[in-house]
Amino acid sequence: MLAINLLCVLLPALASAATLSPAIALENRFKQIHDEHHRNKTAAALSAPVDAPAVAKAPAVAATDEMTAFGDILKPEPSNPPNSNVIMTRNELLEGKCAPIIVIFARGTTEPGNVGDDVGPMFFDALMKLRPGKVMIQGVNNYKADIWGYLGGGSEEGAQDMANSVDRAAKQCPQSKIVMSGFSQGAQVTHKAAYKLKPDLHKFVGAIVLFGDPFKGDAFPGTLNNNVKTFCHDGDLICIGLPIPTPAHSNYEDDAPEAAAYVAARM
Repeated sequence: MLAINLLCVLLPALASAATLSPAIALENRFKQIHDEHHRNKTAAALSAPVDAPAVAKAPAVAATDEMTAFGDILKPEPSNPPNSNVIMTRNELLEGKCAPIIVIFARGTTEPGNVGDDVGPMFFDALMKLRPGKVMIQGVNNYKADIWGYLGGGSEEGAQDMANSVDRAAKQCPQSKIVMSGFSQGAQVTHKAAYKLKPDLHKFVGAIVLFGDPFKGDAFPGTLNNNVKTFCHDGDLICIGLPIPTPAHSNYEDDAPEAAAYVAARM
């Protein structure tokens, strides 16, 4: 695997030999890219023009250096407080529910909850707007989403949990169509989960949607390969097998509308 073969060359550049292992430094880099992206979104929101009453004009709030500074990659930075409007844990399948469309989603490395706080929730929201009242979400559990899973090609436990969720969805909701989806390491988990499925489950999977996929271009088994949509941005080195998170790996929520349209067209 290209990513693993290059670890001995690339990771030492991210670590202080005296204080951090290369793997921990890489995990800190994932966290930093995630938090930097949140700061930039917050700064953009604060700087946007604000509608004001006719009697007064509210001034725009400029982003501060603290909001936009890019910190030392060797130092883990505290995560921003999660947006209270974002639901980061979804277990609707485990709650016994059914819907015409069931999305089973694996979050990216270091993301919170079981669906994360960016790509997954934005994708779900976009799909629910196109198919209101017809979508439910199940996050992948038993999945740490840590750096070791990513370096190992995706968490085995997470892949098994996703495969188990597909099996449960097919039995619990046999009239439903399933979407297997993941971001970053979650895409690795999705690839692995697909190979754990019995062939008779393939007909229940209506789409596979991947964001920032380290295994971009790798085939899925059988008929699963017929309905795959992969989003990889220019400059995202993760997508070409290099374990180097860059800002291009941090904004896949921008692809949520297109991803949702892809799914809606098939279900």
